[in-house]
Amino acid sequence: MDEEDDTDLGLAGLSPEFQAMVGGMAGHTAQFAKLLEKRAKKTTAAEKAKDDQKYLESYEELEIHEDMLKDLPRVEAYRRALEFYSSDWMKCGNITAVDVGSGTGLLAVFCAKYGCQKVVAVEASRLADALREVAEANAPAGTIDVHHCRAEELQLPDGVQVDVVVSEWMGYCLFFENMLPSVLSVRDRFLKPGGLMLPSRCRLLMAPLQDDSWRESKLKFWQNVYGVDMSALVPLATATACSKPQHRLVDASGLVGEAVEVVCFDLAKVKEADLRNIEKSIKLQVPEANGLTASLHGLNVSLAVLNTSFQQHLRKLQRTGAKQLFTSNNPWRVEEGSKLKDSLA
Repeated sequence: MDEEDDTDLGLAGLSPEFQAMVGGMAGHTAQFAKLLEKRAKKTTAAEKAKDDQKYLESYEELEIHEDMLKDLPRVEAYRRALEFYSSDWMKCGNITAVDVGSGTGLLAVFCAKYGCQKVVAVEASRLADALREVAEANAPAGTIDVHHCRAEELQLPDGVQVDVVVSEWMGYCLFFENMLPSVLSVRDRFLKPGGLMLPSRCRLLMAPLQDDSWRESKLKFWQNVYGVDMSALVPLATATACSKPQHRLVDASGLVGEAVEVVCFDLAKVKEADLRNIEKSIKLQVPEANGLTASLHGLNVSLAVLNTSFQQHLRKLQRTGAKQLFTSNNPWRVEEGSKLKDSLA
């Protein structure tokens, strides 16, 4: 196995697999960069309207919102964060929050419940009409003000600034849905100096993962299908199952090495330009593998706020939560002390 030194040129036979794994992640970041580049280019009004409409229509179906609302770790993390600040907000008595991409309005209602006297709920899709009814049914009249517009088009009365900007903007691999620039637009125009961003920091972690049970369910299955040998389909099944990232729950016991931090942004300070140039040298180590075959890498997205109990809650969720996984066509065998090194840009 590789030893860490300045003359190491790769992974001595393992590098192609690891590079392919990192390449999958790099493909996502490259696609995100292309979205940002496209966003910056001048387009005709018709082209821009078509792109916006396609994106917004995807959020008019309730299925995607149902999935998010049933993601208990994610919902509970937001609820606890807002609850943590509630006593201070209620004492202050004049807190205004903006919920960017409010969707069905859950976070807007939470804000009102936990002490915000005024909540601006921004929703660009046609779901905004239903959002108004949710607000009326769950918050005192006049507390939640729904704006049916894109975040970049939000207009508030002259001089109005807000105390809190909250948003559930994270996509696959953290940045995939390209919503963070919209949140930053609201922050830069309306958040008071020293105001609160929720989430306040974002991190993207990467760790090596063994997941033989999943691999067997997808690949070994074809070796005997009701007594019929379909092994000839294993290469196709491998290519199909391992060609795209997956989003699913994983068992923390499958982690064969410590996670490394790929990205960490302070959302009170990060600029949109910072999102265009993400580079990171990656070094994963398997401390005590004992010949273990590592077949996957896992990516974990986590939130963080300045609250010890909330951070402890999140650490617990990180051990059991859903991950974005990049799978290898051919698992490699790693030994104690193995080091996997590459770079991501």
